[in-house]
Amino acid sequence: MNETLIAASLLALGWSTHASMLCRKLRAERRDPLSGLWTRRPWMNRTDRLIRQGRITHVLLLDLDGFKTVNDDFSHQAGDAVLTAEGARLDDYVAQNGGPHSVCARLGGDEFVAAISVKDLPGFVHGLAHELAQPVPWPGGPLTVTASIGSTPIADVEQPSASTLLEAADAAMYAIKKSRGRHGRRAHRRTTERTATTQHVTCAARETEASAWRP
Repeated sequence: MNETLIAASLLALGWSTHASMLCRKLRAERRDPLSGLWTRRPWMNRTDRLIRQGRITHVLLLDLDGFKTVNDDFSHQAGDAVLTAEGARLDDYVAQNGGPHSVCARLGGDEFVAAISVKDLPGFVHGLAHELAQPVPWPGGPLTVTASIGSTPIADVEQPSASTLLEAADAAMYAIKKSRGRHGRRAHRRTTERTATTQHVTCAARETEASAWRP
């Protein structure tokens, strides 16, 4: 084998290795390292396509209640365990009950989002709240959090997109927190009639969970 061929082979091997590393890096950026769920950007891209195709009916945004207490009282490692467990529960529940084209993601912190296609939204939210309220095993635990879940129907948004639906679901979720005295970070949001309906559904689910776990 002459020197030119050897050099070409080494160059090709180098580009192949570089491309493989780039692909692995891209996959890592698209997946949350704790939950394994999609991150924000790929979720929004996927949801925009599903909206155009008419394959989803609702977007949900959920925030974990009690997560800061877990971090403060147990450790950040315990908080990571909660995020991992809740991400897996959300993924499993959405995959089984959210329709064949459903997709969920972790937006960051203790916020998660899902695009789903369901006919019985109250039943879906109630079941999801139940799953997320299950204790997470931990030394000195167990760890228990619940979730505030805001939702918005695609049919209620004049120009639906992943961005506009996420904003509407965010407003609904904030209204739920506010109704329970948790002021959160979204005081500038305004509640609509649709939001009030979602609030009733989610609070009912959480009241059921509170009764179930009351000593």
